[in-house]
Amino acid sequence: MIRHTEVDGVPTVIAPARGPMRAGLVFRVGMADETLSTSGITHVVEHLALSGFALPDYHANGRTEMVNTHFYVKGSADEVSTFLTSTCDALTSLPINRLETEKTIVRTEAARRGKAADWEHVVKRYGAQGYGLANGDDFGVGLLQAREVVEWAADWFTRENAVLWIAGDDVPKGLRLRLPGGVRRPAPRATSMPPLLPAYFHSDDGQVSMDAVVPRSTTAIVLSTVIERRLFQTLRQERGGSYLATASYQPRDADYATITALADTLPEKQDVVVDGFIEVLMAMKAGDIPAGDVNAARSQLRTTLTDPDFEADSMVTTATNLLNRGRCSTVEELLAEADAVTPSDVHEVAVEAMASALLQLPAGYEADEAGFAHISMYSPVVVAGRRYSTCEPSELGLVIGNAGVSLIFPDGAFTVRYDECVAMEAWPHGARRLVGADGWVVPVNTRRFAVDPRAIAVIDAGVPASVVVWRPPLPEDTAEAVDTVAQAPTTERRRGRGWLRTTARVIAWTLFTGWFLFAFLATAGMAAKDDATASSWIGVAVVWFVGWPFSALFRSRGKLRTAP
Repeated sequence: MIRHTEVDGVPTVIAPARGPMRAGLVFRVGMADETLSTSGITHVVEHLALSGFALPDYHANGRTEMVNTHFYVKGSADEVSTFLTSTCDALTSLPINRLETEKTIVRTEAARRGKAADWEHVVKRYGAQGYGLANGDDFGVGLLQAREVVEWAADWFTRENAVLWIAGDDVPKGLRLRLPGGVRRPAPRATSMPPLLPAYFHSDDGQVSMDAVVPRSTTAIVLSTVIERRLFQTLRQERGGSYLATASYQPRDADYATITALADTLPEKQDVVVDGFIEVLMAMKAGDIPAGDVNAARSQLRTTLTDPDFEADSMVTTATNLLNRGRCSTVEELLAEADAVTPSDVHEVAVEAMASALLQLPAGYEADEAGFAHISMYSPVVVAGRRYSTCEPSELGLVIGNAGVSLIFPDGAFTVRYDECVAMEAWPHGARRLVGADGWVVPVNTRRFAVDPRAIAVIDAGVPASVVVWRPPLPEDTAEAVDTVAQAPTTERRRGRGWLRTTARVIAWTLFTGWFLFAFLATAGMAAKDDATASSWIGVAVVWFVGWPFSALFRSRGKLRTAP
């Protein structure tokens, strides 16, 4: 029942719907098209275009997503026509006088939104670029200039790069989409950071989760439902370890989709949930996929597809498929695909999913025996250069060289090469913070390290000027602010064996304190004796001589090494 037409050169899809008219204009541009140093620019364009409709009683809004930007409205035909016409006019002539105001609003929205549940997954998989920016914090918004915002809108918000959808009887009268000409932009190519997949990493949020990239298909949708059913039954009903045990399927681009699975748990139930979660995934890979679960998933999908309002309710999906893939499937085609799915088909996709899986586990847990490689805690190399120590006693070190910078920890280092730097924050007092394409962050805090101006000049000369983001001056009491981005990965990586490290410290200090107390009491006892012999004093000296190097082995202030 979907009709295809065109409005002012913009491809248009229409489906009949009950109730008020709904419509939307989807553009093929999103966060994944940006760079870290300009991230948030699409969101700013969206806000500027909608600034004339910022009324709470107006049922219209916009949304910037991974590869699409969507303007949508619900109301009478006249309201739909007015909103979409005015939005297109605003996109071609942005109210740039509101730029600073909208930038502030965008940054406030990002701060309120916080990090998405899967933000660590996307950074670990894609790095600080492309699809890895999809859960970012609009990093580059603060210093966006009017010229680059206007140019971005002119390049991406064009009639060839858009699709209009309407859930209603027909195109509303008076609708005009006065957009400039351009080209259809394909979704960006995805990058992959982990050198070996499947892989796992640690996180401190206590949840167990997994994401996998698979070709888009109805079978993959069925697989996600089967995973959810097995997780719910195993982790909640049978073992009582999770309240939330779920899985979902989400298209990523024209060809691929992401299957995400998640289970929450309490600290005392982590053993049960980690084991059960991995067991479910391994059972899928091995082909243990009950026909009953596949039939239930197919039935659930069929119920969705045969709903009388399905076509009208799924117009956004229809428009994005047409925009990104150049085609959209009919209900009849989707039903035929769902009916044809077999357990062996699901197993085939499950094997492919497990080959690309990225698993998140609580600190201290491993998945090596299940075939997952542990993502390295640290960068594989340290750059050659001059090493700087901290101004106060610390185990940290900083190396600044002609090729990049490295932040040194007792067990490894974070390194960012200048030619792989995707953004560098710079402060007037000399501090720098470099972000690599792989997501590593190296802060160069001139209030913490004794770094001279010549070393900062080496960094500035090595980093491309196009990725530098200048920040306003910091007050004297906020030296730690420069280190903020580095703290989360540092904490996660050093706490991967936190319980073992703590136990080692307790044992070390217990032995050291016990030895010292014994040696002290022995010395005091000998001193109190009037008839102490030379051999007795030699015995006390031996206690000190033997015990001192033994205790020094443990007085390492946490430097005992454990396997990463």
